[in-house]
Amino acid sequence: MSEKIDESIRAVRKLIEAFNTGDTTKLDELVDPEYFNHESQASPERAKLRGPDEVRDTITKLRSAFADLQYKEQEIIASGDKVVVILQVSGRHVGDFFGIEPTGNSFSYMAAHVYRLTNNSKVVEHKAIRDDLRFMMQLGVIEPVKKYEPIFQVWKGMTTRGSAA
Repeated sequence: MSEKIDESIRAVRKLIEAFNTGDTTKLDELVDPEYFNHESQASPERAKLRGPDEVRDTITKLRSAFADLQYKEQEIIASGDKVVVILQVSGRHVGDFFGIEPTGNSFSYMAAHVYRLTNNSKVVEHKAIRDDLRFMMQLGVIEPVKKYEPIFQVWKGMTTRGSAA
């Protein structure tokens, strides 16, 4: 791999470590002032945030909503100005999550995070592809229609074929 690619991967891994630990002291070194998070656009007040302040706000909100929050790298791929990380995300819902009251439920789901980096290896853009259906089912926020519950349980890995639903 090129030195630039290695540097970009290191920067993304350090950013993920900030999410795992809650330590936001190095965000100014890792995140470009123009950083844009596609995931924060659903919230009008969060949509205005940019740069390290947006990441700091995200980390603070997620860590207060989820105890034991962990992003465990499964695979990392880099090319050009992009780094893609496949992560196993887990934790326990103990605080308000953007209006969803704490359920106390544990969760674990897969997500792909796509980061774009500047020439000096600062993260400038983020988007995610998550298994939100599994996540919301594990939190107990949504349930499948009773008719399809056995299919959903197997499909989302919440039970195995032949076990009681």
